[in-house]
Amino acid sequence: MRTFFFSLVSVAAATAATTVYQASVDQLTVVHGVATPDSSVHRNAPKSLRVEPGKSFSDAIVRSAPVNLTIGKRYELSGWLRTENLSVRDTDRSPIATGATLAMASMPFDVHSESLAGTRPWTRVSMKFTATRAQDQILLTVGNGGAFDGKAWFEGVSIDEASTTDEWPAREAVKTFGPAYRYPSAGWIYLHIEGEPYERGYQHGYLMAREIPEYLARCAADLGAGPDGWGSLRTQADALFLRGFDREILEEMRGIADGAGDAGARWQGRRLDLIDIVVANVSVELSELRSAMTVTPTGLENLNFNPPSYFDKKRDVPVTDRCSAFAATGPATRDGKMVIGHVTWWPLTLAEQTNVMLDIKPANGRRVLMQSYPGGIESGTDWYQNDAGLVLTETTIRQTPFNSQGTPVAYRARLAIQYAGNIDEMVKLLGTRNNGLYTNEWLMGDGKNNEIAMYELGTLHTKLWRSSRNEWFGNTPGFYWGNNNAKDLTIRTEYLPDPKGAPEYVPYVPAPRDLAWLDMYRAHKGQIDEQFAYTAFRTAPLVSGSTMDAKVATAGMATRLMVWAAIGKPNQREWVARGSGYDKNDGLFPSGYALINANPADTLSANIREIEQARTAPKTAEAPRPARAATPRADYTDRLWKGWILPAGDEDTWFAAGSAAYYRLLQSDDPDKAIDARRIQYRGLKLAPDSPLNRVRLETTKGVLFLDGLRRKLGDDKFFDLMSAFFRENTTKTVTAASFLSKAGVSFDFTEPADGPAYSVGDIGQHLASAVIVYGTMKEAGANRYAAEQLQDQYLGQFESRVPIYKDFEVTAEQLAHKDIVFVGRPEANQALAPWARQIGLDWDAAVFKIEGKTHAGERDALTFAARNPLDAGHMVLVVAGNDALRTVKAATGNSRFEETAYVVAGETAPAARPGRRQR
Repeated sequence: MRTFFFSLVSVAAATAATTVYQASVDQLTVVHGVATPDSSVHRNAPKSLRVEPGKSFSDAIVRSAPVNLTIGKRYELSGWLRTENLSVRDTDRSPIATGATLAMASMPFDVHSESLAGTRPWTRVSMKFTATRAQDQILLTVGNGGAFDGKAWFEGVSIDEASTTDEWPAREAVKTFGPAYRYPSAGWIYLHIEGEPYERGYQHGYLMAREIPEYLARCAADLGAGPDGWGSLRTQADALFLRGFDREILEEMRGIADGAGDAGARWQGRRLDLIDIVVANVSVELSELRSAMTVTPTGLENLNFNPPSYFDKKRDVPVTDRCSAFAATGPATRDGKMVIGHVTWWPLTLAEQTNVMLDIKPANGRRVLMQSYPGGIESGTDWYQNDAGLVLTETTIRQTPFNSQGTPVAYRARLAIQYAGNIDEMVKLLGTRNNGLYTNEWLMGDGKNNEIAMYELGTLHTKLWRSSRNEWFGNTPGFYWGNNNAKDLTIRTEYLPDPKGAPEYVPYVPAPRDLAWLDMYRAHKGQIDEQFAYTAFRTAPLVSGSTMDAKVATAGMATRLMVWAAIGKPNQREWVARGSGYDKNDGLFPSGYALINANPADTLSANIREIEQARTAPKTAEAPRPARAATPRADYTDRLWKGWILPAGDEDTWFAAGSAAYYRLLQSDDPDKAIDARRIQYRGLKLAPDSPLNRVRLETTKGVLFLDGLRRKLGDDKFFDLMSAFFRENTTKTVTAASFLSKAGVSFDFTEPADGPAYSVGDIGQHLASAVIVYGTMKEAGANRYAAEQLQDQYLGQFESRVPIYKDFEVTAEQLAHKDIVFVGRPEANQALAPWARQIGLDWDAAVFKIEGKTHAGERDALTFAARNPLDAGHMVLVVAGNDALRTVKAATGNSRFEETAYVVAGETAPAARPGRRQR
């Protein structure tokens, strides 16, 4: 590392915001690459910082001196960047490399400002963020996660206080029910409930009524229960687990069932009940029963039995591979404080809906934030935090015997996080009346005093290591890790209940993931922080094909109920649903890390109050409106003319070709929609280059529009009589358009369509020769890349055109000026699309879009949108995006891309396609 002093940060002009970082002389540390003060290239400051590649590393990172911030407060990081011949390349599938950009040292690698590449003049970049450290550092990076060539300059970097008025969630995305509320956040559903057990459960069920039956279906599929198998699962849950929950949790689960039922949820044709919710909450333990019973003593273990020679004994004790986790503190961490993280390895069927961040504010006990699922009273994947600053997580270890007198882990873990104030209390509550199912190695952290612990909880034996006692396994002071491999010998002996059973090597042997954790510990000892977690969780073998998430928290975050969380693989790779065994699986596509904060901003609190007041306000009685009779679709099949004609000259093409095209149009399912598509086509053809084909297409479309206007003017009866008579008299003949007009008694008064869309969604297939695909890297980069690749493959397979793909920061407006552009990802995710959005008539703010006066704020909503290229109307723009990562992928892989409409809305709040009469 190289440290030097120079003037990087120019003094900010006086603004309404308070600048918290504007030192005239700043200490910088070059971590990777080469950084040099440059007085020959600068904007306002006396010098800029020039960054170039180094010899040892393929990227460049420069770190500022520590900056004092207030945890939970919102800031804006900004600066001026310039680039020269800067090219960036990915060195692997993960991570996706960025250009010249700004970030904070505490942030995940995929959270950053806009990036620059190529040759760009001085450009301001910025990002708003909520502080998660009291002392953080600014990062100036180039090619982060990959490699680069060229140069970048940085100047005028500052941090200012920022307003929370534009902080997510947007008002339109919030749904309330009493004091409870939910909103989508980067692939997660944030759900807040509070109050007495039944009331908070009812809130949960009411707000998650759509998702709970979907999750029950996933539980049934994961447990191998067919249509008639749910009854058997109910019986097992009732007999083995229900009475292991106390009254408080049972009331909460009953409330979930009642709230969902009253909101209209149905499961297998009936209302949900308590036992359905119990099944969901013990589904993991149900799945472990078979393994547990193979190691549960029967009482015959010490007897000698000699099986006949023709019997081949087989054991059924699978080794679980479900999670990777760590906890670090003291001598292992950069600041001596706690940091803890966890990733879940999970079946896709359950993983897709284990995306609920459940915030519980109970009438009694601690406030809790946990990862969960629809209908959950516990985590399932076991990530828990509480307002005492405790964090509880685990990795599964090999199943130990079943204790039928014990209580479910779902209950004990919930009890521990709701009522524990320290590690002692958490250990006691977890271990009391343990039924042994879902055997775990628990990792714990206390943000108040930075204590961490590792607690292996077998059925008959336990082992606790604590940092406060300087107890470390494997000579790793300050560090515990877990990856499904029990470390304590006495617990491992529980796998072998029969002294006369088959021999097995019992002691701990480090597995590949153990070795990986140890290597990382040795490489980062004394420097472990959030970046250690982000790196570990994107690196094999600590991440796998079935990794579904990541969660990371520091001591400061834990005491404030904050967590960095990613749903989907944390290495930006996709998990495709092929052969997953459940036909409703969509796959998991990376949403990237997002900061989950249980402390609502003032704006959100005000919005919640106003939304709930509006929801519960008495509705003004309106006079009943007369029922509108449904208009049946006109069927013109028996009224259409027959025969064909030939044009006498080019001036007659509009009638000869237009009448044939109009004949087909009137046979369509929706002639009005088809006419709208023809208007779009006409506007586009007026912008298209002149060619013999385009001239015929233009005349054909003109004829269709004229004949449609004539039908509406004359009425159906007169029009069809006219057409039938003319074709009866002239079929197979060469005719002039004038002869038709004479017979109709009208002149050719063609009215140009009013201004409106000039391209339909499906038109992109005709523009691929000059097309590029540009995917967003600001958010959901992995999902956007995958969607772009799917579009590229589809275009190649259907049209034999391989359309090039670019990252959003790799293209400039000048490069796109004369291109047909497919933007993948909404404006907040795609920095190339963002400045064009208003110009093309796209109203999309954060994860809420509006079109034709309707707001689409649901996480399941997506939009495919066609428009003119604002720099050259002869080319088109196609936006393919969703309000979350999955919906972007589904928009790219669904059939909506072929619609002859200006836009297609898909999801929960809109029909599949609309003609698009918007004006631009």
